[in-house]
Amino acid sequence: MLRNFCLLILIYSKPCLSAIDILPVADTSVQLQVGREDADPQLSKYIQPNDIASGRYDNISTADAEKIGLCARPCDGAKPMVCYYSWTLENYATVGPACGDCLKGNQSHCRRKGCVTADGFERPILSINRQIPGPSIQVCKGDTIVVDVKNHMLDRATTIHWHGVYMKATPYMDGVPMVTQCPIPSGTTFRYKFPATPEGTFFHHSHHGLQKMDGLEGSLVIRSPRAKDPISSNYDYDLYSHVIILTDWMHSMTDSKFPGRSHNDTRAKPDALLINGQNQVPSDNSPRVPMHFFKVQKDKKYRFRIIGGSCLACPLIFTVENHPLLVIASDGTPVEPFTVDTLTMFPGDRVDVVINCNQEPNLFWIQAKTICDTQITAEAVLQYSSGQKLKYVSKRPNSSAFKRGKSLNAMDINPECKSGVDGVCWSQINALKAPLEPNVVLKPVPDKKFVLAVSEFFYTLDALFWKDNDQYQRFFQASPAIVTHMINNRSFMMPPFPPLTQSDPIPPNMVCPTDDSKCTDGSNVKGGKLCECVNIIQVDLGAVAEVIFIDWGSSSFLHPMHLHGTDTYIIEQGLKPKGVDNKAFIQQLQDKLAKNGANLATTKPKPCVKDVVTIPPSGYAVVRIHFNNPGFWMCHCHYIFHSDTGMSMIFQVGTRDQFIKPPPGFPVCNSFMPKVDPDEFKSIKWDDEPT
Repeated sequence: MLRNFCLLILIYSKPCLSAIDILPVADTSVQLQVGREDADPQLSKYIQPNDIASGRYDNISTADAEKIGLCARPCDGAKPMVCYYSWTLENYATVGPACGDCLKGNQSHCRRKGCVTADGFERPILSINRQIPGPSIQVCKGDTIVVDVKNHMLDRATTIHWHGVYMKATPYMDGVPMVTQCPIPSGTTFRYKFPATPEGTFFHHSHHGLQKMDGLEGSLVIRSPRAKDPISSNYDYDLYSHVIILTDWMHSMTDSKFPGRSHNDTRAKPDALLINGQNQVPSDNSPRVPMHFFKVQKDKKYRFRIIGGSCLACPLIFTVENHPLLVIASDGTPVEPFTVDTLTMFPGDRVDVVINCNQEPNLFWIQAKTICDTQITAEAVLQYSSGQKLKYVSKRPNSSAFKRGKSLNAMDINPECKSGVDGVCWSQINALKAPLEPNVVLKPVPDKKFVLAVSEFFYTLDALFWKDNDQYQRFFQASPAIVTHMINNRSFMMPPFPPLTQSDPIPPNMVCPTDDSKCTDGSNVKGGKLCECVNIIQVDLGAVAEVIFIDWGSSSFLHPMHLHGTDTYIIEQGLKPKGVDNKAFIQQLQDKLAKNGANLATTKPKPCVKDVVTIPPSGYAVVRIHFNNPGFWMCHCHYIFHSDTGMSMIFQVGTRDQFIKPPPGFPVCNSFMPKVDPDEFKSIKWDDEPT
């Protein structure tokens, strides 16, 4: 029977693992690669391995980790460390030369260093150190994170954003091109350096163009000592290998779908999903590339960190066969624990759950699937340790195998956030603790009130292509419509230089007008006027704002709105009543909020804290934001085609004298447009002219 089990494992994923292999003991005799040729020699003693999430280091002690300079370690009693990562970003390919005979069934070739299998479909990708996801960063709070990003990609500049990390001491390390830094040109290296704080589940990804969806992302976990973790009593283990990144995946480079196609393969939908960069195409005729295995022991409770690394508009449902999910944190902040059957994950979301492994030892399916009409799935395996014979408890599931049940963040089935419905909204969840300054964050009257209305602008062909204005406006073809996207009727354009680090004034003709009448909604058909401009809202440092995110568009998209530099406290979510004018509804909502504001600290003492809040079609979310971090901070939809076609804006928090200055030698950039003198070259004697 064990032989049959081994055969089954070989067919479905990887060679058979015995019971003693389930939780490997770290081999502390193995030294880290101090002599790696890609590392800065002066920092080589701090270099971290690329395979932190492999399971190899799961059981290492703090003392043993510090002996070999490993930053992934238990944080109780840990001394602050410098954690150095050397990353090479390059054009690469799935199932390429390093994979040998992987597609012919040689599983050992599939596990070779440098072999990226994805779902077994050969395609070009962008990679960090020839792996997807990119290397995992897992450190202790108080460590110093240093990442050298070497851009070896052809004809592509880049930046790396540290999603969810506040960057209070280092705002110039936030990684937004032309906002907090210049893009990193091909052939150059940029060093990111920042303190590891706060604790929580985060991730890193390219913030330049569409690169994130082609492979440039990975996990980032900052832990505190277990004795200081207020939710640690809910689980036995928090392993480095139990970090899960869910990604949607195309079988071509993402920019081949931008600005869109008219005649073939017009959809902007995924061809596949990946779990930690792996999946098997469920077809008897397809090659068997590995899927991911997560190892556990019976009667133990494990903390799993789930990251919504997807990029497209279709949310993903995450489930573990026969195992409910105890939710304990979101976007890095603990919540009052509650149990659901599934998670609904949007781009940018992070949810920490506890899985109680109380079933009889077996192999159980982990599934991610889209909720859109394509019903694409990806599977991984929860593998119990056992001296008994194991087998799959069921055949590989299709998209309808598991019921959705009670689902967290299911804005598609409960957009009104009603109680007693299977769809649970974040506004119905309490944080574990009240805000550190409840009398500030939840003050009866906020210092500022903002409405951020997201929508789309529909072009006519005449206005976009044939009208004699030669403006070359940016667009996205969501066939058959041709649109751009907006916040407050303003489609965001990047400034010509990063305003955080360069104090030159942005040219006035590029800055969005404050007069709303100059930027109207609708489309060219309705006489609407599109404003493409740098949209900046200024806020005093320390101000508390009431922000209403609302969908004024006519599409069926849900919008996961991400705020850099700080968090949002979710006060209310819901749906705008049908037939009610947008502006009239906003006034009604603001009147209600003003009436309830006096009791907010009592009625909503522990609002859920997130840096990504999703609004459904014609829906809204009310949040409080404490703008206590000076700088320029992006706020944008995390659906990649929306953010890159204008659904973004910047909060300027504070004034320049309150900003933290970048270090000496920080790169600068700008447009180059020298003056033109008609006589400049008159005095030059050309070789081909007669003397």
